[in-house]
Amino acid sequence: MSESESAGVPESKKRGVITVALVLGALVLILLVAGFGWYQFRHRADAMIEVVKSHAIRGTDMNIAEGILDFVEDSGYKVVTDGFKPSWGAEEVSDGVWVVSYVFEVGRRARWISWKVDQGTGEVVPRDRLARELWEGD
Repeated sequence: MSESESAGVPESKKRGVITVALVLGALVLILLVAGFGWYQFRHRADAMIEVVKSHAIRGTDMNIAEGILDFVEDSGYKVVTDGFKPSWGAEEVSDGVWVVSYVFEVGRRARWISWKVDQGTGEVVPRDRLARELWEGD
């Protein structure tokens, strides 16, 4: 008889408890790493979005965040706000280069205005006509 069986706990039961503990520990570590990674990405993405949103719209006393919806509607788009809400997003397309977009719905089609932002230099380049008009005032 083994020592653990003599203590009243079968060896197979001890191994099962150890396996469960290791699996739970691994799951906790995965959740911590994923959560921290998501937080870091979200923090970096929010910083790039803020670069675009805080830019002043020429000829007004508003920044892009404050005036973008009026600008879009003044450009001839009827923005749908029932159900789908216009929103900001960012995607890192290469190391330190982000695409920041404002997404809105017209009819049943998604539309967006986007800018390329270089995190290292802070350079912002409009990626479409509306973005250029908002950024440069053209």
